[in-house]
Amino acid sequence: MFFHRGAVGVLAALSLSATLLAPATASSETDACMAGSGTSHPDSAQTGVCCVTQTNYSLASKGVRMPFSGVPTFKNGPGGKMVVARSYSGSVSAQVVAGAEAEVGAVLARATASLSTSLASANSTASTNTYERHISRDRYGNARYVSWGQEVSYQKFRINRDCTRTTLASGRIQYPSDSEGWYYWETGS
Repeated sequence: MFFHRGAVGVLAALSLSATLLAPATASSETDACMAGSGTSHPDSAQTGVCCVTQTNYSLASKGVRMPFSGVPTFKNGPGGKMVVARSYSGSVSAQVVAGAEAEVGAVLARATASLSTSLASANSTASTNTYERHISRDRYGNARYVSWGQEVSYQKFRINRDCTRTTLASGRIQYPSDSEGWYYWETGS
């Protein structure tokens, strides 16, 4: 979730996390396990209790500003006023920071279900958005058109029959959202 002031604002991210479990499927192994011929759960006093093998994802996220391609960073000053308007097309796409490109779709599906429904693999827009700001004396105003997205950290893991956990993949992917606008900051030069 994002909270921002005006069209640009200050990014304040609320970290979110979720663990998603795949639906259990019945198999002869599972049936044998439940019948008492399986491995005991490590924390269980009962024998014949074991876990169903399944693949799961654990997700956490934080807010991120993702600049649109084809839209320059504007800089004015020192001091004065800055007026910027985005009236041309631009786009921003998901970016793999760490991990495998093959996980982009699977992680996005789980992230939109558990973290934020506004996330997408890409955001393209052609609407006009005008922003005006007074620049502090002796400072330079900078503005960039961004999507207020999420960086999703994921861990793909398998629950084994003996109830241990095996990590299959992990990484971080930045996803744009349908929330967009001007990000403004000031510099000394």
